[in-house]
Amino acid sequence: MVKKILKKLYIKILMLFILFSSLGTFGGVHIQNSDTIEQLDEGPKPAVSANLAAWIIIAGDRSDHDKLSYIRNGCDEVFLALQNRGFAASDIYYLDPAWTDTESPAQSSYRDADTTLANIQYAIETWAAGKVDATHGLGIYLFDHGGTGYMCIPGSPELDDDDLNDYLDNLETNTGVNRIIIVYEACHAGSFIDPVSKDNRIVVTATDITHNSHVNAGHDWAVFSESFWSSIIQCNTIGEAFEDAVVDVAALGYGGSQFPWIDDNHDETGSEVDSSGNLPNGGDGNDALNVWIGSGFNCWEILIFLRPIRWFVPILPFSIPVWVMVETDSVVESVIARVVPPNWVPPAGEPEDPKGVEGKKLVEDTGVQQTYLYDRDGDGNFTGNLDFPNDQDFWGDEGDYGVNFIAKTQKGTLAKIESSVVTVIPGGNPPTDTTLPSISITAPSPNAVLSGSVGVIAEGDDDQALDKIQIHVDGDLVEEEIMPPYLPYPQATFNLDSSAYSSGAHNISATAFDEAGNTRTTSISVSIAAPGIPGFSIPILIVGSIVGIISIIVAQFKHNPRKKLQKSRN
Repeated sequence: MVKKILKKLYIKILMLFILFSSLGTFGGVHIQNSDTIEQLDEGPKPAVSANLAAWIIIAGDRSDHDKLSYIRNGCDEVFLALQNRGFAASDIYYLDPAWTDTESPAQSSYRDADTTLANIQYAIETWAAGKVDATHGLGIYLFDHGGTGYMCIPGSPELDDDDLNDYLDNLETNTGVNRIIIVYEACHAGSFIDPVSKDNRIVVTATDITHNSHVNAGHDWAVFSESFWSSIIQCNTIGEAFEDAVVDVAALGYGGSQFPWIDDNHDETGSEVDSSGNLPNGGDGNDALNVWIGSGFNCWEILIFLRPIRWFVPILPFSIPVWVMVETDSVVESVIARVVPPNWVPPAGEPEDPKGVEGKKLVEDTGVQQTYLYDRDGDGNFTGNLDFPNDQDFWGDEGDYGVNFIAKTQKGTLAKIESSVVTVIPGGNPPTDTTLPSISITAPSPNAVLSGSVGVIAEGDDDQALDKIQIHVDGDLVEEEIMPPYLPYPQATFNLDSSAYSSGAHNISATAFDEAGNTRTTSISVSIAAPGIPGFSIPILIVGSIVGIISIIVAQFKHNPRKKLQKSRN
């Protein structure tokens, strides 16, 4: 009897196996999307809150009090950003330098105590201990001039990286807190990653161990921090905010002199973004890319969505009307056109004090020119003029002057920095354009298997002015996009209906034309899938189904008691 039951069970399992086999690869069902056949997966992990209960803001200083206004203003901005993210004033402990005089700004109205080593220790080991626990973490923002392995605190011993690590270790031991976020804005800030990096800590530094941090004269803050916290206010994760800040540091010309670092894999080694400007890299970024600061509400955004193409001007007095179109759900505080002259090199910082108590000076944004743009009729178009007569020494060289457009809201959000170029050239006429435009097909992927409706996307650019982009399928023109006289250039798109093409291989090409008549073409090969059930092999399906049906009939005949009885009677 037992043998019969086991035999029946075995046959049923065998039949199920055959049926599943007829439907494709057993153990891994495949689906077909709009441009290729891929295996179904879970997709990216959703971002989660860091679940922080409290923040400590620490403003440093030097004995000469240089740039204290930047440090105080930046720390105030972080205080306001944290309130935007849902933290109450009672959950933020603000340490502010004691020094002030007629040349220094008043102490912060948000301050709780003077910045001293004893008060830093108290803030972490005592005040924070009453806020955090095993499920509620702590955030710390530090801002000073910086030194290798220490933070400058005048009138008091400096804060060593080992001191900070000890205070945090004590907090973890006494409270069980297992999530700490540290953001450090200073020259040499990366020197704190070792030893501060530990399990369940994310450490973000404005630069690496040996390079400078640069302040933004137009906004009285630091370039990295302003962009980082702006991105946080726009509800991006820590990793995304880090990526955004790196882009802005490079856009302002500091990409070769400031190298932001992040460590979240706890190996005490900081990493930059990868060659494409993205995280994760070097083992770091996976945690930060999936962690928010605060809530996901009040996500104030700002975008520069239109800007002018480059200008060519003569070596004579001139006035260039400049403009940008800004879109935001807040109120715009300022829009600046920052002009960088040809061959500009970021100013070098001073050597570190050999005594080890004064660190380095934050490097100011010098050698550039800034012009404020205004929206006088409230339509989102901010305009102004770049005038040669205003500064003949500044505009006295031939070559390319980079123009950075920087827009900021009253909520503290900063738009992604966009740029254009003014070229000073004899006569003001563009040089003969012999440079080919660029062109790329960003979708679909090369060698993709297509079915249904598929979006074809082509992007182009040119060193002077792009005229149009064309898309061809198998040599036939299917789309032409004329480029407007402003940036960014729109994508050329075409909705490809795969049912209008035969199954098999096809060619998709895109061609960019510049206004001088230069062209460049790129192409990819794709395949149109044969009609049928997506993800299944038709021959296997038919054969497998026939075998499965026959097996079921045979099995039912062999194990049907009624048929057995009739056979025995015969």
